[in-house]
Amino acid sequence: MRHTTIFPKEASLVAALGAALLAAGIATTPPAHARTQPLDDNTCARLNAQYNFVSKFKAGLPYADEARAAQEAAVEYCRAGNAEKGADQLREALRTLLVEPAA
Repeated sequence: MRHTTIFPKEASLVAALGAALLAAGIATTPPAHARTQPLDDNTCARLNAQYNFVSKFKAGLPYADEARAAQEAAVEYCRAGNAEKGADQLREALRTLLVEPAA
């Protein structure tokens, strides 16, 4: 059986390299609570357009009515100026249709 010896200089180099890689990984990881896309004025419109496109193909499915109700509520929130709540409702409507929201 062969044993490998690490000399003090090599050990400190390995430790420094490991620490640098760990720091780089931590620095490039986004916060868990961050949104993937910021909410802007067009988010409701983009999500509603996505819903309108997808709903044509899923109209006869058992969960389509539930999604439509969520979409209608979302549009009301968006029209009332509550874009964040409206966008959340539109995302829920899309997920009800088993579609990943684009925004």
